[in-house]
Amino acid sequence: MEIIEINFNDFKKNDTPLVLCLGSFDSLHLGHLQIIKQAIKSGLPVAVMTFDSNPKFVLGIRQTRQRVLSLYDKAMILEKLGVSILYVLHFDEQVAKMSRFEFIDLILSKINPVKIFCGEDYAFGLNANGNVEYLKQYFDVEVIKLLKMNGKKISTADIISHLQKGEMEEAYELLNRYYTISGTVVDGLKNGRKIGFPTANLDLDFEYVLPKEGVYIGYAYVDEIKHKAIIAVGTHPTIQTLSKPIIEVHILSFNENLYGKFIDVSFVKRIRNINKFESLEDLSKQLEKDKEIAKKELK
Repeated sequence: MEIIEINFNDFKKNDTPLVLCLGSFDSLHLGHLQIIKQAIKSGLPVAVMTFDSNPKFVLGIRQTRQRVLSLYDKAMILEKLGVSILYVLHFDEQVAKMSRFEFIDLILSKINPVKIFCGEDYAFGLNANGNVEYLKQYFDVEVIKLLKMNGKKISTADIISHLQKGEMEEAYELLNRYYTISGTVVDGLKNGRKIGFPTANLDLDFEYVLPKEGVYIGYAYVDEIKHKAIIAVGTHPTIQTLSKPIIEVHILSFNENLYGKFIDVSFVKRIRNINKFESLEDLSKQLEKDKEIAKKELK
């Protein structure tokens, strides 16, 4: 898949026939996937346009940069779906102030799509005053009905809410995949080794939405090989309380050196709170119980 960064001040017109998917695509949930899969049925190369940063953060609507997907994650998912081109639009205050006509004239017309696919609630331009009816004046547009679950539109906001509550199964239903984060394994305090549970400390190079503090079962992908894992999100209060939560991953039946490796970690289920134990022996006993749950419940 080709990744093309867009700056509207320096953007060459595309002359290759393609169809374009428009939307936020901030989490690539089931509703987003529905649009993309419909576009793929056209038989033409499919392009997806996304932003390089969170528009709501740039505009001051949200106070945090945290997101469900990094650009790397998004590209990997889209490539597996069969998307040919990912347009990454640099979003700043100047882009935010574009009128709906300027957005079409300076950006969409240069992508030059044969057809556009978008959801029925797609909006663009200053104050979001451009909609699908306005878009149809300039392009052939196929509008995809909103996908609902339990009578409610699937949204990234609901996914974030589930993650922050530790509701990984509910998040899975909306994403159609396990919530996954990526990072590099770095040196930690190595206290886990003292009780027979070495952990990989994950240094995140992206501001992911962190799941609620607690212990989870899930998977760790090392060199694209899936392993069962116990994942802790917290400050490990029993040994040495930290000032902010970190992510520690214990991979079952795994003894290789992971330092410096880039790994993916998928959260399947939250199994308990982070507790302060009276002794390392008590902590070790609990970790053995966690391990048995992981062995039993993970495929």
